[in-house]
Amino acid sequence: MNDFIFRRYIGKSIVQATTFVMLGFLSLFLFFDLLAEINEVGIGGYRFEHALIYVLLGMPSRVVELAPIAALIGALWALSQSAAHSEFTVFRVSGLLPGVAIRSMLYIGFPMIVLTAVFSEFVVPAVEDFRGRIRDSGTGLGQMRSGLWLRDSSQIAGGDGRIFRFVNAARMNQDQTLERVTVYEFDAQQRMSSMVEAKTGHFLGQTDQGFDWELRGVRVVEFSRDGSVAQRERERLLMSSSLSLEMLGALVTDPDRMSSIELYRYIQYLKQNKQQSERYEIAFWKRLVYPWVIWVMMLLALPAAFLQARSGAVGARVFAGILIGVGFHLLNSLFSHLGVLTTWPAPIMALIPSMIALAFAGFFLYWVQYR
Repeated sequence: MNDFIFRRYIGKSIVQATTFVMLGFLSLFLFFDLLAEINEVGIGGYRFEHALIYVLLGMPSRVVELAPIAALIGALWALSQSAAHSEFTVFRVSGLLPGVAIRSMLYIGFPMIVLTAVFSEFVVPAVEDFRGRIRDSGTGLGQMRSGLWLRDSSQIAGGDGRIFRFVNAARMNQDQTLERVTVYEFDAQQRMSSMVEAKTGHFLGQTDQGFDWELRGVRVVEFSRDGSVAQRERERLLMSSSLSLEMLGALVTDPDRMSSIELYRYIQYLKQNKQQSERYEIAFWKRLVYPWVIWVMMLLALPAAFLQARSGAVGARVFAGILIGVGFHLLNSLFSHLGVLTTWPAPIMALIPSMIALAFAGFFLYWVQYR
């Protein structure tokens, strides 16, 4: 019964403080992001209202990014206030054990984890897609401003070999069609067999062999083994590919703002085409681990409740929490870059910062108990 009262009382304080901290951070980022976006106003038809909507739609990704830090500062504030008013001391005298306190913190933090995961997996990818369309429709510029090179492959119809391609698309329109597509096809001996130029490319859908694209306004140049060259023009050409619209979107989207499913599919595509996937593997595992960091941050804040008010002012503890949160964010970014540069497994690189923070949480909790 005592742990239920503790969870209900402290949990309410932590949720209120975390919400207040999150709103404060979002207000700051809204202001600074809007200042940065003002530079784009006036380009094409991009107006101030476009910039404001663009920045507002970026707030869900900020929520995901700031959730662990907000939980840390909110928990520090609530627990420090409880200790300053001797409320936590009353709970301890009433039989609240450290193990019960830890379990209560995990219980309080679980809804925050679920909410962060929902934002990360569903809200942010959908909003970011719409956000990009606002920018493109306002400025009149496509996402692929300087062209994009892709490596592609497909199974040879009726055979066991594969066709390897390099695809260049000058631009992706808002209706998700490609403009000025050039395809260079190579056989199994790495010899260029044909070059295809098309005015537009349209995605048709998925089949058993891969993904079908329809090229329109096509000019095909074929290179035979004897050195002769044949050229023909066609109105339409069907091309089977390993590229889907989601994979194309991944190429112009920050991997930290993609859903786990999109990241997984894109990683498989990169591996299938023998391209480097370390950056996306790190982002994938960070996406899986990051919501659970909220638990680690709340456990880092728990030792503050065991300190008496004379051990430090509430403001000083909150400031220490801000430094810890910023330090963890920098450590997380550091290991993300190290994961790309080294050959260490991506799951380990994604887990190391959280394991370090969890070790510090255990050490501080032990220190305040037995010092």
